[in-house]
Amino acid sequence: MKRVLTTIILIHILLLEAVAQTDSVALFALKEDIKREVIAELRAEQEAERESNLPRVSIYGFLRNYITYDSRQCLTLSGGLFNIMPKDVLLNDKGEDLNATSSLMFVSFTTRFGFDIAGPSVLNAVSSAKIEADFCGFSTNNLVLRLRHAYTQLAWKRASLLLGQTWHPIFQIAPTITGYTAGAPFASPARFPQIRAEFDLGSGWGALTSALFQFSDASYGPDGKSYNYSRWSKLPEVYASIKHSKNGFTYGAGASVMSIMPRRTSTAWQSVVAADGSVKEEPVEVRVNDRLVSMMAEVFADYKSDKFNIKGKVIYGENLSHMLMIGGFGATSYDPATGSYEYSSIRTVTSWLNALYGRKVVAGLLLGFTDNMGAKKDFISTDDFWMLGEKNADYIYRIAPSVTYHAKNLEVAIEGEYTSVGYGDLALNGRTKATRNVVNTRFNLMVRYHF
Repeated sequence: MKRVLTTIILIHILLLEAVAQTDSVALFALKEDIKREVIAELRAEQEAERESNLPRVSIYGFLRNYITYDSRQCLTLSGGLFNIMPKDVLLNDKGEDLNATSSLMFVSFTTRFGFDIAGPSVLNAVSSAKIEADFCGFSTNNLVLRLRHAYTQLAWKRASLLLGQTWHPIFQIAPTITGYTAGAPFASPARFPQIRAEFDLGSGWGALTSALFQFSDASYGPDGKSYNYSRWSKLPEVYASIKHSKNGFTYGAGASVMSIMPRRTSTAWQSVVAADGSVKEEPVEVRVNDRLVSMMAEVFADYKSDKFNIKGKVIYGENLSHMLMIGGFGATSYDPATGSYEYSSIRTVTSWLNALYGRKVVAGLLLGFTDNMGAKKDFISTDDFWMLGEKNADYIYRIAPSVTYHAKNLEVAIEGEYTSVGYGDLALNGRTKATRNVVNTRFNLMVRYHF
């Protein structure tokens, strides 16, 4: 509009000069020429303003192929690609370990595509959105398209607001590795629908808070893996963290609280009067409102300098199965009169350290350790607790070196994983004392082409 106003002023000056120097026919022609120029400029400015308010979409993604070898049978997700831990020894009558069977697979289903959307200014904030999917969801016999990220974000100068599905905020500091697990079960690559706010506090300090709802990544419980425990609770998981970044060094801490409702109904034994006047106890399905509250706390650090990057984290967590980490909960008591249960979380302490060096050729190393601390109380039975991970595992550790070669859009990587689990006799509180070590050696060859 400023350009149009400037043009009108210039037109006025030119017309005054034209009156003095030209005849009426020439003046009329000059007026028409100037009128056309002004109209053209107005239309161009309106079109530019309209285009500036249109979202701009950029497409990205990659084609990724894995060749993976395992030395024994493992507890895995996503068709065997997401490796959690090697299974315990399973002996037959001949003393043969039935789980000591190696395997090899070649898969391409982690191929991914996404859309980054840059929108106009909204409420004095820069608006944006992201949609991302891959082919790693499974039905009985087929690969299905899986939604990874889908969110809208508003970003102001010192704050931002995100609504939609993306990483759990614990993933803001995460290991960089070749394997599809992204460091699980030592790190959490879980994604949740959430409402997240981030704040720039100045002097390198930042804060984050989020309310998270379970969906595809969900807790394990009496009905298996299900987001119903979170839905019935009607309360989101609440996370908050603070961190400081300066001169390539980031450090901070975070914590979360989660409430779930493991059962919507239960069985109570109540007195029933029969037709003959006798009284007997019969099972009756009743509504219950039992809850389990659990918490998580973390400290983390990340240092980058030229070609070198080292980062790590320590996590104390209760009932972390929804975060693709070792954990769960169990029933510690049952009231037959009301059908109510009391529950206790399985506690774990987990740490990981990740170091990388290089640019075109990057050498990496991941070290991870999880200690299963069990629950504070004994469970009703060994069948009445539920978790991600083998129930009789005491600890897990992993050593995973890798080498990655980058050539423009192409990336080729080789990674080894040495994962050891301490197994023992199953304990009533979920805390097992290891009596034997079981090891799996995994090799990954990954080829990825970015676009």
